[in-house]
Amino acid sequence: MNVGFKRVPQFVLLAIILSAALLPRAYSFAQGTAMLAVIDNDGNVSVFDSTGKNPFPLTHDARRDERQYRWPTWATDGRLAFFGSSVDPADSFLLRMFVVDPVKTNATVETAFTSNADIFTYAYWGPGDCANGNCRDLALLSTPADQSSQLGLRLIRDDNGKFTDKLIGNAAPYYYSFSPDAKQLFWYRSTSELGIYDIASDKVTSTLNDRPGAFNAPMWSPMDDRLLFGTAGTADGQTNIVIGQGANRQTLVPDQPNPVSFAWSPDASMVASVAAFGNLVVTDVKSGKAVANTTDRNIVSYFWSPLSDRIAYVAASRPGTGSQASFSKNGAAPTAQPPISLSWNVLNVKTRQQQAFATFLPSNDMAYLLSFFDQFSRSHSLWSPDGRYLVYGASDSAGQSSVLMLDTKIPGNPIKVADGSIGIWSWK
Repeated sequence: MNVGFKRVPQFVLLAIILSAALLPRAYSFAQGTAMLAVIDNDGNVSVFDSTGKNPFPLTHDARRDERQYRWPTWATDGRLAFFGSSVDPADSFLLRMFVVDPVKTNATVETAFTSNADIFTYAYWGPGDCANGNCRDLALLSTPADQSSQLGLRLIRDDNGKFTDKLIGNAAPYYYSFSPDAKQLFWYRSTSELGIYDIASDKVTSTLNDRPGAFNAPMWSPMDDRLLFGTAGTADGQTNIVIGQGANRQTLVPDQPNPVSFAWSPDASMVASVAAFGNLVVTDVKSGKAVANTTDRNIVSYFWSPLSDRIAYVAASRPGTGSQASFSKNGAAPTAQPPISLSWNVLNVKTRQQQAFATFLPSNDMAYLLSFFDQFSRSHSLWSPDGRYLVYGASDSAGQSSVLMLDTKIPGNPIKVADGSIGIWSWK
């Protein structure tokens, strides 16, 4: 019996022709306190230091088709969550959340939550402490194993190693963003409701009257109370990219062809967006003017550098041959997708120059992340904290997965870090 997580990718991906060889090379990393969590091909979790070396395991007991760990999820204070499933008769579960704090060699792995009725879909730590200090909330989205109800959103609190949880909503689809102080969630659910949920009162305190356009993940400004979302445009098939602050609305980018995606820069001075899988455009929030864009089109995902100076993006091309794969959307039925080829590129916002790096075939976990990039980019960092390295999971032509890195300052062949499905950088 195969053990896995709910795979609910979104629009393009996957059956990809890969021509570029993914070969290891000698490398050096900037020194620092950053850590890289990796899921190896056996399903265990290991952590690498900021040099990309000296790994130490957090788990040892993963076994294919029996017990697996997935989706390392860092909090901004350095604690790490990851998730597991098991069909071991002695200890079976569909979903279990584990937390390590602090992350170090021989660290204690605590169990925070267990379910035998739900399958992992997505997780996101709040960026700030609870009122008590040394306390963080994680918003866990799960899918009922029997498909009997909609996606469930649950808050799991880690209060100095004491764990509590509560279900706060059901919907499909379900996308959400934490406020900078982690006291509220801005969510978009059932393709109809834009609302603000207050964690302390356990209530939806505000519902926006705006008519939503065609987008997935809303985003709270990482710096203040501004909200970024999409509203219906002037004509059918169009969406406005809008900033809301209280009752005020700023239509930043009007009447874009559907669908649209968008993301604040980490300093909240700019918004990156893509409409109808076209090119990537960066808009200055204060002036409302486009300050950079790519000539590449067919952009399927993009990720701001932590320094707000560059954006890594994945562009797709369509080769003439290849197989097809079917994927399901968050809250929708599977659809067949044409074969595509993916490549990593970086746009320098200041110089407006774009640079191509590597063509790749994503691992299964990487394909899932790319499919929901507009949600995952809020919670999982592919950029190293110094804004130099990009990490990703790739598969070779034989189906073997590796965790690879790109040095965006000194371009060259991808750097092989480990055999594995995905790597995620700590935030600091």
